[in-house]
Amino acid sequence: MTPKKMKTRQVPQSHYRTYLKKAGEFFDAMNAALNSGGWDAAGLNAAHCAISATDALVVFRAGLRCAGESHAEAVELFERYWGAEQDGKAGSLKRILSCKHLAAYEDREMSESEAREVAKITRRFFEWAQGRLA
Repeated sequence: MTPKKMKTRQVPQSHYRTYLKKAGEFFDAMNAALNSGGWDAAGLNAAHCAISATDALVVFRAGLRCAGESHAEAVELFERYWGAEQDGKAGSLKRILSCKHLAAYEDREMSESEAREVAKITRRFFEWAQGRLA
């Protein structure tokens, strides 16, 4: 079976640093929101941190960035280029991204425990990504 065609765009591999920097800024914003009780802001910044870290990883490895509408495509691209090396991080990425919908679009607020849990998963994912890109 032919792999599904994904919408991507080429990016110079050296630009992974830009995406990693963005991930760091979202990570800092996530922590600031946690410290001030902004649970939805923490959840949304966690998702943006993970997306930018994923972009950094794939740009570093393949010189590509997901240009599709679905975050599922970004996860698939990550799995394609990091394969066995990703240590189950694709599952963490999916969990983080599932919180984006709650934080941004649902008609209820994210709870403190939900925000703290996604922040913990995001911290681990971001630190793992930084270690691969150091």
